[in-house]
Amino acid sequence: MKRTTSLKIQRVFGSPVRMVFFAILMAISAFCTPLSLKNTPYFSPNASASIVIFYTTWCPPCTKSLTLLDEIKKHHPHLAITRICVDDPSQLKRTQPFGILQSVPLILIADHSGSVVKRFGALPDKEILHAFIQRLEEGRLENGTLPIEKRIDSWKQNRKGM
Repeated sequence: MKRTTSLKIQRVFGSPVRMVFFAILMAISAFCTPLSLKNTPYFSPNASASIVIFYTTWCPPCTKSLTLLDEIKKHHPHLAITRICVDDPSQLKRTQPFGILQSVPLILIADHSGSVVKRFGALPDKEILHAFIQRLEEGRLENGTLPIEKRIDSWKQNRKGM
């Protein structure tokens, strides 16, 4: 009896349900790659953090977000802010890798290494944004803790004094 291609595939991957599950996992993993600004013109290596805002001129939350970022910039002078207007369809095509499809404003915040650590899809609260940027400038993670490398180093330094 001659084997068909579908039977060969089923023999490798198992049941059709398992094949569908595998395809869904592959699709999800393709879209779950970490977002980075490092190799883009929006990243500033000398800044303590980089903020990119995608906005439109006709959107009231967008204009409020722009004024909020201007206020934040006064308190954090080492912050790099890039404003990208997506009114023009050609600009919108360039922003699709960052997740701009329909909703604006979109605010991406990257740490000093260019990795996007926070994404706001709406107007953030001023105090929350200020505290978040303060933690980034101190070299802390989003939740306020030190990165694992710094925690281990500080633990080793504390152990030497014992």
